[in-house]
Amino acid sequence: MRLLPEYLLLVVALGALRGVLFPVGSTLLTGTGIVVGVVLLAVAGTLLPIPTGAEIAVVAALLAVGVSAPLAAALLITLPALSLPSLLMVRGVFPRGLLVAVTGLVVGVGVLTSVVALGV
Repeated sequence: MRLLPEYLLLVVALGALRGVLFPVGSTLLTGTGIVVGVVLLAVAGTLLPIPTGAEIAVVAALLAVGVSAPLAAALLITLPALSLPSLLMVRGVFPRGLLVAVTGLVVGVGVLTSVVALGV
């Protein structure tokens, strides 16, 4: 029960920032800015709490409004894998270095997926 207030606060804060985290129509998401956009969306996708399976609807909606396939690919991988609330909930059990490494790996795999999607 102790984690419930933290979780609710994080979910509300991340939801309030969704326009900043997912800037649909932004110049970051086109041309040379796609590299920055991929990294930002991979980080945002890693931190947002999305139930497994819901990432498909999120990605489909973003594709429908014109987000490029590489950006959508990053989110498809990172959204269900990890979230900031889940990291905070297990921070007392796992070493900090392990949590940082897992977070970095999820972001890295999201970016790598985007690179592969660019080549397809």
